[in-house]
Amino acid sequence: MSLLDDINTQIEKTIKTSMTVTTRSSTSSDTSVPKPEDLAYNGGKIISATYLYTDMHDSSTLAATASREEAARVFRGFLNVSTKIIRSLDGHIRSFDGDRVMGVFTGPDKEDRAVKAAMRIKWAVDTHVTPAIHAEIPSLKSNGWNLKQSSGIATGKTLLARAGFRDNDDMISIGVAPNLAAKLSDIRSTGDDAKFVTRIGKGTYSGLSDVAKLSNGKDMWQGTYTKTFGGKEYAYYRSSYHWSFK
Repeated sequence: MSLLDDINTQIEKTIKTSMTVTTRSSTSSDTSVPKPEDLAYNGGKIISATYLYTDMHDSSTLAATASREEAARVFRGFLNVSTKIIRSLDGHIRSFDGDRVMGVFTGPDKEDRAVKAAMRIKWAVDTHVTPAIHAEIPSLKSNGWNLKQSSGIATGKTLLARAGFRDNDDMISIGVAPNLAAKLSDIRSTGDDAKFVTRIGKGTYSGLSDVAKLSNGKDMWQGTYTKTFGGKEYAYYRSSYHWSFK
């Protein structure tokens, strides 16, 4: 079979073949997130989920300042710590994109758990990961490079579908929530606003309990702001708070 024949076969299997889509109840207590192998090749599942993207800042300067091996250690440290925190709160890792990790939260308290994860990542980066980097790689400290990150969180119904071919299967998330979370994690603030590194969509904010919304009776979130993409405006809130742990 030629490559063109193979391409046309794949078009028949994907673009020209309707998907079989199932929907998980919005009241389900199921906190699992399907893996690619859990879905039929032409199947998909709609779930109500909260997406968390955590993004490392200024990786280009890191690559220019540190050796490749040193930069790899920083990347691994940030991604591994972020992954541990997300999983500790029943979040599921479904994607890495360079210096960014995506966590998916479903089931009860998904908004609270996603926010708690983002704030714990901020605390861990500031109090443990960055000091360790400066101690082990002094050139980064002397050149003024500090590990910084930002997180974007959004909630909504999302279609999970299988993509790829044979041993290269992956899962794609289609909906506003993953896109908005990614856009919010891309926002960079300067000056006094640089402390605001966690941003959540309006839907996530509405789903928070007081535990994840208030600190000593004070709202931890400022809003609302707007982010525009796809020709639409989406409201979001921002926070400078962290969540410590032992």
